[in-house]
Amino acid sequence: MDNLTIGAGFAYSRYDPDIGKTISFRLLDKGRDLDLLWRWMNQPHVVPQWKMAKPKEHIAAYIDANLADPHQDPYIGFIDGAPMSYWEAYWAKDDILGRHYPAADKDRGWHMLVGEPSFFGRGIAPAVIRAFTRFLFLDDPATEKVVGEPSVEARRLLRYAPVCAFEEQGEIDLPDKRAKLMFCHRQRFIEQFGL
Repeated sequence: MDNLTIGAGFAYSRYDPDIGKTISFRLLDKGRDLDLLWRWMNQPHVVPQWKMAKPKEHIAAYIDANLADPHQDPYIGFIDGAPMSYWEAYWAKDDILGRHYPAADKDRGWHMLVGEPSFFGRGIAPAVIRAFTRFLFLDDPATEKVVGEPSVEARRLLRYAPVCAFEEQGEIDLPDKRAKLMFCHRQRFIEQFGL
């Protein structure tokens, strides 16, 4: 953790030499982040996956529900201090995904969106995926696996999986999509990227 720093309310902050920028995450704060998340959920590139192009009151209720749910935590992701992504970290065993494989108690998963189009490209997506996955492994040393279930149509995201130490396990049917079940094992992640 040589270049990991925590401060300014961040749960995780670390300089990434691959992109030459600092990636940080902090818990979502409804007072600070409602307008931002509402704007992101209404971005044309976000709507097809998240299907939450709804009035601000709906997003406010969504935030309230997420903050009250003991099985997940919502985060805002930053690059060099600029907010650029939204993340939901969840315990796989308590999620619908846990019905599709033998989930261990400490398996974690995440959902994400990049809200700001100006952060597309330049290797940023794989860097933030690796950073959030590392954060989950650091957050609970008993977590041996981080899981994912991207839509089979999320070709861009699926392209990043191998360079982020995620391995495809097959396809599954979820209520809202046909998905690829993905696993990232702690040991493989450490071997490729370290903690």
